[in-house]
Amino acid sequence: MSFLFVDPPSPPGFVAFRHAHGGFGEMCRASRLKTPTLDLFHAASLILERGGKAGVLDSVLNGDGPRECVSKILARRPSTAVFRTASGSLPSDLSVAELLKSSGFAGRIVFYGPQAAIEAERLLASPAVDAALAGAEAAPFLRAFREGNFDRVPGAAVKRGGRIFRNAPAPRPEDLDALPVPRWDLVDYRRYSFVTSQTSWGCPYRCGYCSYPVTQGARWRTRSVEGVVAEFQALAVRYGLKFVLLRDPEFTLERERTEKLCRALIASGVPITWGCETRLDTLDAELLALMAEAGCLRVAFGVESVEPRALRAMGRRPLDRADARRKVAAMKRLGMLTYAMYIIGLPGETEASTRDMIDFALELDTNAASFSMATPFPGTRLAERSRRLGLVSAPDPEHLTGSMPSLSLPGLSAAAAERHYLSAKDRWEKRGSKETTNVR
Repeated sequence: MSFLFVDPPSPPGFVAFRHAHGGFGEMCRASRLKTPTLDLFHAASLILERGGKAGVLDSVLNGDGPRECVSKILARRPSTAVFRTASGSLPSDLSVAELLKSSGFAGRIVFYGPQAAIEAERLLASPAVDAALAGAEAAPFLRAFREGNFDRVPGAAVKRGGRIFRNAPAPRPEDLDALPVPRWDLVDYRRYSFVTSQTSWGCPYRCGYCSYPVTQGARWRTRSVEGVVAEFQALAVRYGLKFVLLRDPEFTLERERTEKLCRALIASGVPITWGCETRLDTLDAELLALMAEAGCLRVAFGVESVEPRALRAMGRRPLDRADARRKVAAMKRLGMLTYAMYIIGLPGETEASTRDMIDFALELDTNAASFSMATPFPGTRLAERSRRLGLVSAPDPEHLTGSMPSLSLPGLSAAAAERHYLSAKDRWEKRGSKETTNVR
């Protein structure tokens, strides 16, 4: 049983980042960034480590169209083509799979990712699709490799005899050190803007707009400090990399662990810099200084909103603007790149509060900024509240992305949210070379 893990072509008019938003993905209208979907490499590398055959085809990186993607899959002749799907790309991904099947592909076609669990019936209704796996974990694919099929793989939905069978959910992995160092050489990895790693999964904060607790769980699970240092060394020595972006939902959740990891990186002398995502309220000058000494070059954090009502409704404390200014200034003094994230259109926002937020983003003067429109991904409190109050206005409410409006609020219509979103990006980009995106 051989596997080819596929990041399918971006949907027409968008650039796909299927790793974003806890795996539900983001479809940008435009972006110069080229970033990997890490779970593809975890799964392929795990199978290779256990003696199997696996590869990765990143059609987003390659700029492939549907026919180019299909031709490359056919040329590599895997017994199983595994499509990584996402909320905003699933219809496009399914059309590529159906083109593959109609082009004579005789192997299995499997879909996976958080969206695949939600739309398993739709996927399996297609003659092209043989199985759909919930989540983005690597272990289920190792089980399928060992057994030769997906019939008993936890978390899988499969077709047998014209019927759909759903297996029991897969447990969240506990031994995260069992994940091997990703085999970046499976693709032309130097074409990526940067490669990624992950040292922890899950987040207990349960912010109402955030999908990480939905897709990775509310319980925080970590790799060992030794395992992280070993991967950094491999990235530097084996692949010659100088920078890696950590995909942890909340890197500095536990101060003791953060300090221990930073000190271990300093002691190792590994010549690699890194970036992370975290919360401003878990940072202080002392911790930032230690992170900088350990090679931290970039810190992303969520401002989200400046409207207290909107933040309280989502389980967040109101923003302390003075504290945000102080911490951004502290990071800049340490030579760190700062990356602030903002959401336009959370319930409770108005046009006035949205303008205030954009003005604050410009004043805060971070090196980069992410503006996205509030997106009610399944399982989040934002989704439950928005549907209960009748706020969802997306033309296709099953397939969402932060670059398109999904909600219409009493004080901020969907059209107004989109107008402010475009204005925010335009005003930011006119400031010079600083980066703007809506990737999280």
